[in-house]
Amino acid sequence: MIAETTHTDELTNNNGGGSEEIEREDTGYPETSFDPDKIRVDQQTTNLGYLIEMLFEGEIDLTPEFQRSMDLWSPKQKSQLIESLLLGLPLPSFYFSIDRISNKWVIVDGLQRFCTFNDFIIKNELKLSGLEFLKIYEGKTYKDLSKADKRKISGTKINFYVIEKQSPSYVKFLIFKRVNTGGLVLTPQEIRHALNQGIPSRFIEELAQLEEFKQATDYRIPSARMEDRDFANRFVAFYLMGYDTNYKGELDSFLNDGMEALAKTTEDERDKIKEAFKKSMELSYKIFGNDAFRMRRKLEAKRNQIAKALFDTISVNFAWLTDEQQAQLLTKSEDFRIKLIDFFNKDDSSQPITSATARKSNVIYRFELIKNMLSELLAT
Repeated sequence: MIAETTHTDELTNNNGGGSEEIEREDTGYPETSFDPDKIRVDQQTTNLGYLIEMLFEGEIDLTPEFQRSMDLWSPKQKSQLIESLLLGLPLPSFYFSIDRISNKWVIVDGLQRFCTFNDFIIKNELKLSGLEFLKIYEGKTYKDLSKADKRKISGTKINFYVIEKQSPSYVKFLIFKRVNTGGLVLTPQEIRHALNQGIPSRFIEELAQLEEFKQATDYRIPSARMEDRDFANRFVAFYLMGYDTNYKGELDSFLNDGMEALAKTTEDERDKIKEAFKKSMELSYKIFGNDAFRMRRKLEAKRNQIAKALFDTISVNFAWLTDEQQAQLLTKSEDFRIKLIDFFNKDDSSQPITSATARKSNVIYRFELIKNMLSELLAT
């Protein structure tokens, strides 16, 4: 009767988000396991009206910034969801996660449906259109409905699951990711954003909006699907936690840990991180121009895509240099570029940067590579 997308929160056919300018990569597999007994998911059944009241009272997190980027259903899709409620049809289960700081419920699966409830019931902005069966409701808003219709909507039985806040962060991330494979397909960065509201999400967004970052990446990193924030998140995670001891071989988990570490920083510490990021981006642009973070084997060849494995490795190593070292490196820009080209032309030597890039041994290899390359240049 009603299209599948009316009942499932499909977002896009591009599961990873991103752009043709950015190389795709794996995110690795954890080298450690977690205790399944630590997973806490509570299953409940209630009336839809209960969840709508929570949404109205601000107890369910539907932040304006997040909503703008994720409220993607058309008026017809939203209207057909309301039509389903008026017809008495069941809805799929909802999934929530409890934020550790605010105690608000974060929507894991069901965001498009909640955007619909927000527009139709709370804001009274949605006028029903494109209905398949209840044509007499065409053009009506929530206020136009009868008391009986409103009671029917609020009385709809809803099944929902709540991931308790004591569940380990990585477990919450996995549940978020698993649930969304069949419904609203969030990118990993969108999941990290939802799970780390407040200081971490705002700071990552702030870095992604810096002109220095946009210039260094030739304005080719899209903000849609938070691809630009994924790059900023990479920098922060490796800059704060290093690439050896704290990295366990699973990139998504590591980047989420980076946002958690960010939440514990002071304002002064974040100012230093921001300044380090800006200087690293400035230096990258001065050395490479619009070719930064791209693998080049020949000077005359067409430039390649931006490689995330090069971005995090070069940007963080640059940031770890002192101001004096950065100034010295700038005088040796051509030598550094030639060293990289020579390295990329060696048989199989660039494999840790082009494949299995999240494997711990490859992460260590590429960070040590750039670190040693810089040390040799700066020592001469």
